Amino acid sequence: MAVASAAVAARARADARDSAALDFETTYAAYAPLLRKIAMRKFGIPRGDAEALVHDVFTTYLANPSNVRNVRPYLIGAICNAARQHLRRDATEKQLFCEGPVCAATPDEELVESVIRSITIRSTLAQLGPSCQETLRRFYLTGESAPAIAESRQTTANYILRLLNYCRNRARAIYVAMSRGGARDVSSHQ
Repeated sequence: MAVASAAVAARARADARDSAALDFETTYAAYAPLLRKIAMRKFGIPRGDAEALVHDVFTTYLANPSNVRNVRPYLIGAICNAARQHLRRDATEKQLFCEGPVCAATPDEELVESVIRSITIRSTLAQLGPSCQETLRRFYLTGESAPAIAESRQTTANYILRLLNYCRNRARAIYVAMSRGGARDVSSHQ
């Protein structure tokens, strides 16, 4: 009797597997074209890659079909997630192994450093007083000498040198405060 019930149970399991296989084939035939279309049209994935994604989605579904209540929303959600993941992975690989004109457009470090330096200098100078701004600009950017600046401002060259020293120290303090993330106004009215 025990042998007969074991044989019946084995036959029932085999029938269930055959039924599941038929259900799977029916489900695949019904939804594979839709999933392929979603991957290709909505996400712009090439046909060969879309086909692989559809097979991956159905492989996942086949592992536990009894856990899925609504097949259609499950499969559509799965193909959308798989397509997004594929696009992320593809974008990462293109960045890692970039060749061609798109990669040549990446700015070089020297240019980036130059832009950052220019922005930092402008921000620092903007926090200095007008007297310091003018003196530093004339001395460093236009190349005027301390005596020439002193003559135009009707003062001594020694005063201009002391003013340059003071302004450089203020600029350094402002720069340090900015680089530490402090947006405090450490400007002087000099």
